[in-house]
Amino acid sequence: MSRPAAEALLDVIRDWGADKLFTCPGSTEAAVLDALVTRTDVELVLTTHEGVAVSMADGLARVTRSPSVAYLHANVGLTNGLSHLYAAQLAYSPVVVLNGVKASSIQAREGFTTGRRMRDLVHQYVKSDWQSLTTEAIPEDVNRAFRTAVTEPAGPVWVALAQDLLESGAPVSAPTVDRFRFDSRTAPSPDAVQRAAELIAAAERPLLVAGSELARVGAVEDLVALAEQLGAPVVHEDRRGFERPGFPTDHPHFRGQYEIGHPLVQQADLLVFLGARVFNEFEPAKAPPLPAGVPLVHSHTDPKHIAMVHGVDAALVGDQRLVLQALAAALPASTSREVPPAPPVERRPRTAAGAPLHPADVVEVVTGSLRGAALVGDATTAGGILQQQAHQHTGDDYFVSTSGSLGWGMGAALGIAMGMPDRQVAAVLGDGVFQFGMPALWSAARTGLPVTYVVMNNQSYAAVGAALRRFGGVAVERQHYPGVDIAGPHIADISTAFGVPGQRVDTLADLRECLERSRRADHPTLVEVMTDPAQFGP
Repeated sequence: MSRPAAEALLDVIRDWGADKLFTCPGSTEAAVLDALVTRTDVELVLTTHEGVAVSMADGLARVTRSPSVAYLHANVGLTNGLSHLYAAQLAYSPVVVLNGVKASSIQAREGFTTGRRMRDLVHQYVKSDWQSLTTEAIPEDVNRAFRTAVTEPAGPVWVALAQDLLESGAPVSAPTVDRFRFDSRTAPSPDAVQRAAELIAAAERPLLVAGSELARVGAVEDLVALAEQLGAPVVHEDRRGFERPGFPTDHPHFRGQYEIGHPLVQQADLLVFLGARVFNEFEPAKAPPLPAGVPLVHSHTDPKHIAMVHGVDAALVGDQRLVLQALAAALPASTSREVPPAPPVERRPRTAAGAPLHPADVVEVVTGSLRGAALVGDATTAGGILQQQAHQHTGDDYFVSTSGSLGWGMGAALGIAMGMPDRQVAAVLGDGVFQFGMPALWSAARTGLPVTYVVMNNQSYAAVGAALRRFGGVAVERQHYPGVDIAGPHIADISTAFGVPGQRVDTLADLRECLERSRRADHPTLVEVMTDPAQFGP
């Protein structure tokens, strides 16, 4: 059936199962906005910043494992959304970015909010980038973008739609989407499985490293079964690469997080990285991140990550569920190995009497009070502590981004809440993160989603202070850290002004009380926790 281009566009979006369109619109989107007036199958989710639109779409796509749509406005809207689009790329999140651009006739004239090389802006962050050239091509181009986004390894895509093409009265036809869906998962080659199985079977002390890919493709339980079959300990991938839990933290085989100094890493005679990056380097390594002479098995959906830096003894390319199932079938059904006992964990209060709250104590209260909630971590220098203490039983219990794109967590938490309406969602943020993601408060108030925002306010860019301390120069000598102090805003009051009730606390008892109220609330809330500005973290 032929329909106006904007209607056909919405048909394609609906038929791919995307029932929400996240946008901060402008005049170029008028035809689509008008078409939405009479539609009930695609919901307009209005935001006041394009970064929020992208992070909400990303959060929704991560938990539903289905494509979502962010519609950005012109060149200015695209640039506002790029940092969180990078987060979606790293997470293999199938976000379809539609970009309304000005009429074709004024683009070459450098008209208002036009850009001569729009595709160059976005190219490095997406699997495909294209600008529709005719009205008739719009449904086909967008359909192809959806197909590309969900084809493994999944990821974001971009399509530019010119205003004049969308507003053309020419009737167009939408493709039959079902004919473009297919299972794009790949299985590892039998030879590769056999090679990896031989190495694992021969090892006396294999260590399994669980990556975020396992959570993305729903392979956590498969790794549990394999670890039990092998009698092998499991650690999460290193903190800089971690985005979601690939193994339950409450399982008796779990032994923390990968780092070169971990005793099990030092004792291992085989390392098996499953759905993990090796590695996401933050800075040039001062010491080798892998123990010398230890064989390495690396499995990932995306072949670009295998042997990118470190050579491997066996490589497994394919869907991680299929990889784990193939390994389980190729290995003995039982083993005499025993998992080394976990070292005792001692947690002592870090906050001295009358002193500002230590971040570790705050995190302990937050994770204890919000146990059972899906946590979104976007607290830069407290992120490591949060990751260690958060209860993570499934791949949907904890979400972070390795993009370094501050503010991502505020919008992502809303998208995650939309995708998991039966679960409580809480985002743990830093005060610097809050200042980047603040427009998400408007969306939280508008949607009414019962998300709890916990802002750890140390009144500083603590990561900058930590970097200066590592640098060890004049700043440390004089105890003067430029570029760190961002004190001033009363975050709880700002939140309340947006329509999200906020409260500031500076004691652990008050924090517990506020979190308990937030758990019972049927609307978004914010708790601002004042922490020690001198604690810069790692």
